[in-house]
Amino acid sequence: MRQDRSQVPLDTRVAEPPRPPMDLASIAAVMEREGVTCRIRDYPMEQKDWDDYAADLIDFKPEVVIISTTTPTVSGDLKAAEIAKQKDPKIRVIAKGAYFLVFDKEILAQYQSLDLVIRGEPELSVRDIVQGTPYAQILGITFRSGTEIIRNEDRPFNENLDDLPFPARHLLNNQLYLTPDTREPIAFIESSRGCFNRCVFCAARLVSGNKMRMRCVDSVFTELKKCVHDFGFRNFFFLADTFTWHKEWVVDLCKKIVNEGLQIRWGANSRIDSLDEERLSWMKNAGCYVIGFGAESASQYMLDKMHKKTCVKDIESVVDLCRRYGIESYLMFVIGLPWETAETIQQTVRFVKKTKASFIEVNLAYPLPGTDFYIMAKENCLFNEDELIGSDHSTPLVRSFSLDSKELDRARKKVLRAFYLRPAYMGSRIAKIRSWRVAWAYCVYAVRLVKNILWGCR
Repeated sequence: MRQDRSQVPLDTRVAEPPRPPMDLASIAAVMEREGVTCRIRDYPMEQKDWDDYAADLIDFKPEVVIISTTTPTVSGDLKAAEIAKQKDPKIRVIAKGAYFLVFDKEILAQYQSLDLVIRGEPELSVRDIVQGTPYAQILGITFRSGTEIIRNEDRPFNENLDDLPFPARHLLNNQLYLTPDTREPIAFIESSRGCFNRCVFCAARLVSGNKMRMRCVDSVFTELKKCVHDFGFRNFFFLADTFTWHKEWVVDLCKKIVNEGLQIRWGANSRIDSLDEERLSWMKNAGCYVIGFGAESASQYMLDKMHKKTCVKDIESVVDLCRRYGIESYLMFVIGLPWETAETIQQTVRFVKKTKASFIEVNLAYPLPGTDFYIMAKENCLFNEDELIGSDHSTPLVRSFSLDSKELDRARKKVLRAFYLRPAYMGSRIAKIRSWRVAWAYCVYAVRLVKNILWGCR
């Protein structure tokens, strides 16, 4: 998953679908509006290798290569820059990714084949590059000028998301990205950017700011219709840190979907404290079938320390609310922040053993550069920074003040086992199977689950 705020390997996610590179699709749409011919390739999902990439360079002969990177994979990703320069030294190579918000100059110094990096939201910076604006005048980039590396001022966040063109889905292989249950193509639609919360481990405020910037309902609905009519999508996921936060906006969008007769099936993320019956009723009527919640911990002490501003007692309340409306609930937990203890973990274990949630996910805390957690973990020597690249949310990298990284890794598996290996839970999920396609999907994710809880993915 290569969203800047969510950099997670899919083979460690129990119930998460693969996501298309929507950042590249959005960049490509901006470039196409400027008259540029683009091509997007998702080599991992297409099971292609570096030889295939080299062949594409020869075939397409690009003037510019843009690479979407993550912190765990940045060193491997930037091999693409080296290969591009080998094929044609005149190719401009650009990289984007949250890692460059902190380590932009270091990366450019290390990778001579890289011409510039984009910090923060990429679309307007790419537009300026395409229009021929001198690098020195483009906000939000760091670039190489001879032997000097220059870091321009940050670019303000784009306040008008409706002005951006819809992502260039025609450049994606949409049949690669399927729902976890029905194995049908799924489209991801960004409805807002920004998050006003201050969770210590999350990069959302870094990459999209602390102000919620909403697209208008008409724009989102028009994109939904285009996806249905032009591409045949019926399954959607709304990309937003908190899709449900603005009640009037949510209800208006759902009413439009219902009134226009758009028969779709969709999911979204929410906070524990931003749902009520009116919102949920309209969401169900409009086709919502699953909602993801950042539960994070069943220890109130841990929730308070991570600045979550939610209450444990409200987690099961919102799960029950979803159950009443026939909507699946997906709880996400994080293990291993500095204050984690054996007791706080046991509180989470006890909670997941009794929760009626549909699915859970458990991540190890990973110090994304620039987050409060990264700063705190670095100051307290809770991880080896040399191991940051190459590690991820499933890798025992960080220790807490009282538990080492191996103990936290075992705790992650313990929480997963406590939830998924309950006979009653397994029976309830099997009872929901209505087709061989769904049965096969469950088998695929069951194998991934076993891999996670018994011996891990590494």
